[in-house]
Amino acid sequence: MNVLYIVSSTRVVGGASKSFLTLLYGMAEKGVTPYVVTPDKGDMYAILREKGFSVTDVNLRPSVYPNLRTLKDALLFLPRLIGRRLLERKASRRILDICAEKKIDLIHANLSLLSCGIHASKKLHIPHVWHVREYVDKDFDFHYYPTKRAYYRTLNAKNAYTICITRGVQEHHHFVGKNARVVYNGIDMQANAEHCEFPKDSFFLFAGRIEPAKNPMQVVEAFHLFCQRHPENNMTLKLAGPVSDPSYWANIKDVISRHRLDDRVQYLGIRKDIGNLMNDARAIIVSSDFEAFGRCLPEAMLSNCLTIGKDFGGTKEQYDNGVTTCGEEIGLRYKTTEELADRMSELWPDIPARFDAMKKHASTVVKELYSKESYVNSIYSFYQEILQHKP
Repeated sequence: MNVLYIVSSTRVVGGASKSFLTLLYGMAEKGVTPYVVTPDKGDMYAILREKGFSVTDVNLRPSVYPNLRTLKDALLFLPRLIGRRLLERKASRRILDICAEKKIDLIHANLSLLSCGIHASKKLHIPHVWHVREYVDKDFDFHYYPTKRAYYRTLNAKNAYTICITRGVQEHHHFVGKNARVVYNGIDMQANAEHCEFPKDSFFLFAGRIEPAKNPMQVVEAFHLFCQRHPENNMTLKLAGPVSDPSYWANIKDVISRHRLDDRVQYLGIRKDIGNLMNDARAIIVSSDFEAFGRCLPEAMLSNCLTIGKDFGGTKEQYDNGVTTCGEEIGLRYKTTEELADRMSELWPDIPARFDAMKKHASTVVKELYSKESYVNSIYSFYQEILQHKP
């Protein structure tokens, strides 16, 4: 089985990239011959080439309209749009050539907004799978190109198939029928092995991109409320992750300064020791308004870390799965900034003993529902089913 994988980013720190690599390695172990298309020669490209995978860099972009947030964006909107369409056409032709040359049996896009494989799929009658990892409008405020109707028409076509990472994402997009599946992301249990139990350090952790979709601003505001309520506290807030929106980060820094939290909020940048930080943290906070899945949540649970998560989207679904599976809450939920400050207060000055059971339940649920074996096997079975019924 020859499968062409198309990815939108070569960053290896994001949840989508981690999930893709878990899938890729698992499929290779099952005897699938994978070919990978990346948008550039970044970290993922280098890692895969070093491991012996066939990787081709093709300059491609998601099928969305350019940003329109500033005067500069407005002035460059049309040139950027034209440039993207030209790149799309060139990328589509390149992928067609790869599919013909490598005798590709199936195309798998790691993002639902990647349309550059459609031309090859139609011309060569190759099934096309889209991994739907986003709400699109709710989480990232993207605008479909050319229209929302065209997007759904493409993903609901006869030879198109969808894999949604949560039931919530699937319900949002209304993908139903034999061409649609829900498969939770797989977590590498060895890479995220449970750490030893010992007293936690005096900090809360946010791990994710610094951008509006991840909502770290709310975490900073809640931490400010927490500090006002407990002026004697010695807690700090650590933010770990890449800055993908510099203007948003500038606003956060202004808020930090205005609240006189410069010595209490630490920006760590991109870290490769997130597992250790999770193990040391009093709790990790997942603050996205509409997190599609929230991979750092189960990773933290495997790292013996309490989780505080916004009770919406994929975060809520994971917490609900925990209640369904073991009959107990596996994390601390919140909806408002004030409630987040309340959850922080519950963990100061020490973590109450009642949360020990919560951490154990959380780890058990992750192992049962989000194993990489279940993830890979479910998608491999879907591949087989697709190819068996190929026209």
